[in-house]
Amino acid sequence: MAISIVSGRITKITGARSQAPTFNAGDANFNCTPMHVEGTVRIDGDAADVRDNWNIGWVQAQWIETTWADYRGQFDRDGSIFLQRARPPARPSQACRDTSGPVGDIFTDPNDPLEFQPIPAGPFPFDIAVESNDPPGEAYDLILTNNLTGKPNFLHEVQVEFHFCTVLTVRDPGLRFFHQAHFYWNVHWQYKFRPQAFPAPTDAQWVATPVVGGNGSHHSAAIPGAPTDRRFSGILTVPQVSSCVDLATFESANPNRREFPRWQSVDVRK
Repeated sequence: MAISIVSGRITKITGARSQAPTFNAGDANFNCTPMHVEGTVRIDGDAADVRDNWNIGWVQAQWIETTWADYRGQFDRDGSIFLQRARPPARPSQACRDTSGPVGDIFTDPNDPLEFQPIPAGPFPFDIAVESNDPPGEAYDLILTNNLTGKPNFLHEVQVEFHFCTVLTVRDPGLRFFHQAHFYWNVHWQYKFRPQAFPAPTDAQWVATPVVGGNGSHHSAAIPGAPTDRRFSGILTVPQVSSCVDLATFESANPNRREFPRWQSVDVRK
């Protein structure tokens, strides 16, 4: 008999948990405890079957990102700044495949033996276990200079949201993927900030207050088979120009920046 996939299932899911922002070296850092998932695939075959280039692991797609920050001067006349990272041209597209390595990688991390496994030596059948961990996060400067007023503008509010789909999958020597199970998960932060000293508060002189309903995390139960959501199902295993890491790096360095000579409220959807 040829090598075959008998079954595949996700056996454990622990959702990410957003943490209160921390202040370090002039930044507000948004961190979380990692998402953790475990899965098992049973593979069968004959002793003579060639096992090379059969692999079990994870594919992950991000399909929603929100990340913006509002800054205000000490006084209205000091102006305000709005940074939008999650819209074009800072972020050309929302959906992307999330990998730890080069943009051409399909699996989340083919160099991590916990996440990526070949078929081992020994008698069939095999139960091959893999796991994945992901702690998404973000960071913003606490103080920026407003070029219109020349005054320091202080971090006033931040909203960050990441939404993912994570898939347990098998790849055969023909580079065909057989998705066994998947689940959805997300993590959110939204805080208002207030410096307790002017004009140059230290990291210890900031207060962060959570916005009601803006913080938390969720995950679905494991769902058998491949995801069918059109928003990201087409990017799971096809070539991509930019990975999620590439997009995040670019948007952080090149945010859409709007400056105002007075305190200004903006439409955060744009």
